Amino acid sequence: MEKDFSLRKLNTFSFDVKAKYFQELKTPDDVRLLLENDIFRQCFDEDRVLILSGGSNVLFRNDFYDGFVVYPNFKGVETIEDTGNQKIIRCFSGEVWKDFVDLTVAEKLYGLENLSDIPGKVGAAPVQNIGAYGAEVKDVIYQVHTVDLASGEIRVFTNEECKFSYRSSVFKELKVKSRKLKGREANTTFCPLIFAVDFVLKKKDELKLDYGNIRNNLISKNITNPTIQDIADSVKEIRKEKLPEVGVVGSAGSFFQNAIISMDKYLKLKALYPEMPSYPEKDNMVKVPTGWLIDKAGWKGYRENHVGVWDKQALVLVHYGSGKPLEIIELMKKIQHSVKEKFGIEISPEVNII
Repeated sequence: MEKDFSLRKLNTFSFDVKAKYFQELKTPDDVRLLLENDIFRQCFDEDRVLILSGGSNVLFRNDFYDGFVVYPNFKGVETIEDTGNQKIIRCFSGEVWKDFVDLTVAEKLYGLENLSDIPGKVGAAPVQNIGAYGAEVKDVIYQVHTVDLASGEIRVFTNEECKFSYRSSVFKELKVKSRKLKGREANTTFCPLIFAVDFVLKKKDELKLDYGNIRNNLISKNITNPTIQDIADSVKEIRKEKLPEVGVVGSAGSFFQNAIISMDKYLKLKALYPEMPSYPEKDNMVKVPTGWLIDKAGWKGYRENHVGVWDKQALVLVHYGSGKPLEIIELMKKIQHSVKEKFGIEISPEVNII
């Protein structure tokens, strides 16, 4: 356990936030020792424990986290099951997401290629139900392995038990009341730390080409019969063109969730803005890209002191260095107010604000 530990390298916004207590976990023994630690137990009882992975979807409100940060960094990738049509691959939570995706693409295992180059660690993928370019990780997760920080008990969640939804899951809240989980007494607390994720990947599948600029990117390279590697390469190129490089400019990727509105509201806005892009959703709802809304509201490329809106993708808020977390939060509020005034749409952050 370390005290007053700098989290600058563990949040991609690169804010120099310090944690009062910090513990990295690499082995089962590390978990056992953590659960026996009196300071951890006290912080846990006071709801001052944060499980932090790669920090690519986190924004701290302040320069100091007055609690206990747990950093799961378990390593390893192994095949659990191999049939004629698919493989089940177990990847431990500390593996870098983009490296794991590259591995599956190289082995021609389908399902993750559209999620190439997303920053962060594997353990965070199911928490946020990460998605990009027409794919969501929920579609290929078989099960999620966790350890309960309240009791030390191992719990395996099936895909259904993960309760995946748009950019969310049962893990999104640090503590989940046990009445939502089978076989537990009422009013007890379950705090799941993810240490491994099992993915079911196909050896052959249809490629997703019709989201974003993937098809146009392929056409520009005269690729008419793309492979899984072609899709992954296209996604990487598109992301590189639109997003700041992690470690060079501070950001958390897409800061806001895409807006999902009713069909009636969509039709009214479409009459005013015929060029507005949209994607059909279930239950007569429509998804509108929030980046487009922010751009049309005039924020793209905006800069205020140490923070701003990325000039190539309005969905991304950036920290140019030497700033404070509250600067991003204030910018977020201004953008939310502006979009609400112009379009009547309330936009929500995708980033977890701690």
